[in-house]
Amino acid sequence: MRWSITSTLFRKDLREALRDRRTLALLVGVPLLLYPLLLVGSAMVTGAATQQLWERPLKLALWGPAPAWLLEEMDEAELVEWVERRDTIPEAPGREALALLEERQVQAVLALKGVPVEGGGENLDVELYVDTGRPEAGVAHGRLRRALDQVGQHTVRARFTQLGLSPELAEPLQVKQTDFRSPGTWLAWGLPYLLLCALVMSGFYPAIDVTAGEKERGTLQTLLCAPVRPLEVVLGKYGVVSLFTLGGALMNLGALGLAIAAIAGGAVGQVQVSMGVLVAVFAALVPLALLVSAMMLAVGVMARSFKEGQNYLTPLLLLVMVAAYAAIVPGLELTPTLALVPIVNVSLLLRELLMAKVSAGIFGVVFTSTLAWAVAGLLLAARIFESEQVLLSGEKPWRDVFGRKVGRGDHFSPGSALLYFAVVLVASLLAGVLLWKRLPLWGVLAVSQVGIFLAVAVLWVKRSGADMREVFSLRLPTGRGALAVVLLVPGVLGLQGVLGRVLEAVSPPGTEEFARLMELLMKESARWPLALALAVVAVAPAVCEEAAFRGVMLSGLSRTGSRTVAVVGSALTFGLLHIHPVHVLIAAVVGLVLGYATLGTRSLLAGVVLHFVNNASGVLWARMETPPVWTQSWQVALALCVPGVVALWLLRGEATVPAPEQAAPVPLPEAD
Repeated sequence: MRWSITSTLFRKDLREALRDRRTLALLVGVPLLLYPLLLVGSAMVTGAATQQLWERPLKLALWGPAPAWLLEEMDEAELVEWVERRDTIPEAPGREALALLEERQVQAVLALKGVPVEGGGENLDVELYVDTGRPEAGVAHGRLRRALDQVGQHTVRARFTQLGLSPELAEPLQVKQTDFRSPGTWLAWGLPYLLLCALVMSGFYPAIDVTAGEKERGTLQTLLCAPVRPLEVVLGKYGVVSLFTLGGALMNLGALGLAIAAIAGGAVGQVQVSMGVLVAVFAALVPLALLVSAMMLAVGVMARSFKEGQNYLTPLLLLVMVAAYAAIVPGLELTPTLALVPIVNVSLLLRELLMAKVSAGIFGVVFTSTLAWAVAGLLLAARIFESEQVLLSGEKPWRDVFGRKVGRGDHFSPGSALLYFAVVLVASLLAGVLLWKRLPLWGVLAVSQVGIFLAVAVLWVKRSGADMREVFSLRLPTGRGALAVVLLVPGVLGLQGVLGRVLEAVSPPGTEEFARLMELLMKESARWPLALALAVVAVAPAVCEEAAFRGVMLSGLSRTGSRTVAVVGSALTFGLLHIHPVHVLIAAVVGLVLGYATLGTRSLLAGVVLHFVNNASGVLWARMETPPVWTQSWQVALALCVPGVVALWLLRGEATVPAPEQAAPVPLPEAD
């Protein structure tokens, strides 16, 4: 992978996309005008229309004998215009009432019939004929029912007074209502739909232009004649489409925040649109933007012209619009199962964020699962760009894309490692949802670790043709490497203590929730036999997760030719495995140390030992009354970090990372 070529292609496509006025209009102009018009216009139009409906007289038809007191009471309770009066009810009241309603001569028809009451007097049997399908008729129906209820209550009180009874006996229930319905609920339900649609439209035309547009202009075929790799081409184009998609999301959020802050003072009912909410919403949109960009790129390159590209991408736009409608569906909640469904999960998450009802844990599930789908989408786009039949508009492109590739020897690659991460992440989330109520917690952990991370890692590497002994290397480290691992044991514990103190001081959102979850996990493990707790919480993650992230991920990403990409990439994916945002941060930082140690010693044993000691210490301390001192003291935690720094110095050196073109099995890079 030559990043200089990728960046050159990125800049070229970006300049061409910025020349398109339609793209700039959708990216900048529409958001700045949409949300002020949405808030002000909808409030003015809806308020004015509702006010007019309440000020207009009710147009009613009255059939049957109507006592004078009823007409007087109705006139006092509501503004009424009696359009039609009949002393008798027609033989087919339903048919005639329907004719009056369809002609819009009246808004409701009342059919009255006297019903004798034992002891003297009579009541009125009132049958209403209405059509609430029309908004104005629905408002009229509500006004009419309220007026009839008032007339009925007034009549009952008058009867009690005539009989010498207290009128309060007519009201056995004194109902006082407090309505907590937020007037801004419509904003939380409707805005996710608009944001997701705007996100897709922001990258719609750039995706067509850099794929089908280049085919139509003949520049894509010319580019393929140059000494560039398909992956470099797809990453450059993917960067442009993602930039416009994320830019559109950012512009829409900025316009939304400015509109609400300027017009409604930063809040609409209970919907608070603060800077923190906007940041959380944008963070939720980032993986979705990456997923949508990959989908548009993969579909757009199938087209042979700009017009055909529009036809191909329109169904994708409709698919996103239908999935985004989930936020408007009544009764549809963000459950752990729906948190794994792409697009739908983000739509529901945005609604919960605007209503301040979402936890950091469910946010992490949605973020990581959507990111996993985005990785799969990008790898699909890369595979399509590797097909000359598709790029050159040849015959049978789908067979060429999805058919089995003929390969020889080792085809373990960075893309294969990323796809492995996407597969195991989604599989582990599904396993947690499906097994949570069927197995005890230790069973869920054991199945996820052994059945997903370890088993899939072994099968993945075996299928790729890579050397299992090199990917899952368990060679003993040198004396210098062994000393470094020993010194890293207190270093990792001290690092966790420092991170804990920093998080306690900064207190980002979700910190208390994370501490509560970890406390519950440790208390649950304390109820198990010590051997079971160590096996499930310490041994299994140390072996299985290290095989997955310091084995498959680190070895696969090493083939980019960059040591930094390998260590940082494996650490980030390791962090995302832990779902909760606070846990993601802690695990990613620790993952940097584990990856560096594995790379320096060229052995998984380093990561396994450090991982085991870290988790086992947590199991043991959960059974003690007092927490370890380095989790309570800055000084002790920093002191423990000192040997860790010495260990990193021992592992320093220039590691030689193999070139990605190399076909033979490639070992982990060595350190000096």
